[in-house]
Amino acid sequence: MGEEVKSFPRVNQNNFDSEIMLNHKGKTLVIFSADWCPYCVSFFNNWSEYGRVEDVCIADITDAESELWNSFDIEVIPTMAVFEDGVLVKRWDGQLRRGLTIYQIQSVNDYLANS
Repeated sequence: MGEEVKSFPRVNQNNFDSEIMLNHKGKTLVIFSADWCPYCVSFFNNWSEYGRVEDVCIADITDAESELWNSFDIEVIPTMAVFEDGVLVKRWDGQLRRGLTIYQIQSVNDYLANS
C-alpha cells in the first residue's frame, strides 16, 4: 500500500461509533477493508492513483468476528460508504473476486465533488 493510504485514520469495531457516527461532522468516506484481502491491496493501489477524496477513514475488519461485518451487512470487501454527520448516505459494494473498480473510485470522487 502507498504511503498516502497508510496515513488514513483507521477505526475498528471498538471505536467506529465514536469516531464516525457520533463525533464526525460533514461527509467522510469509510473504506471497509481487511489486511488479508488481496482485492483490498489492489484497490488501494488504484486509490493512490485515482482517489481524489480527502476525508477518508479505513474501517479495519481484518478480524472475521468484527461486528462491523454484520452492522453494515458487508458481504464483499473492499466496500466504500459515505457518511454525512454520522448517517450512511451512499455506498459502493465490492464485487466478489474483483473488489472495487477504478470506475467506482471515480464515481465516489464525482459524488463527493458534486454533493
